[in-house]
Amino acid sequence: MVAKPSQRYKRILCGVDFSPDSREAFRAAIETARLNAGTLHLFHVIEARPAVPADVMLKIIERANTAMAQLVESEQSALDGLPLTTEVTSGRAFAEIVRRAREWKAELIVIGAKGITHLEEVFVGGTAEAVTREGPCSVLIVRPNNKT
Repeated sequence: MVAKPSQRYKRILCGVDFSPDSREAFRAAIETARLNAGTLHLFHVIEARPAVPADVMLKIIERANTAMAQLVESEQSALDGLPLTTEVTSGRAFAEIVRRAREWKAELIVIGAKGITHLEEVFVGGTAEAVTREGPCSVLIVRPNNKT
């Protein structure tokens, strides 16, 4: 489905893994939310495979929350006045992004073209591809501007 130029995206979910592509996706999500007077939900999924002990997972979550706060701070001037929520969870990135988009009734998912990859993704496709296939709404896949 091709989005109409007049399409308004009021509920935008942006999945980030703190890679350069996901940082660019965050900037694109901010711009889209601002243009549409929308709400932005910034979402990070910790993929802890194999399973890790609870105390290690708590440290990983703490680091992810710190990274999320730093990412938000880095774009604070662009975010001024924009409704923003953040969330860190664990699981399979594509499945959690799709699940959260459904629950939150997102109208647009914004993600980076390439993120931090796992060997498995080389063989079965990456998060962006899976979200595009399974997502309940339009998906914007963002590449950094400095690529040729």
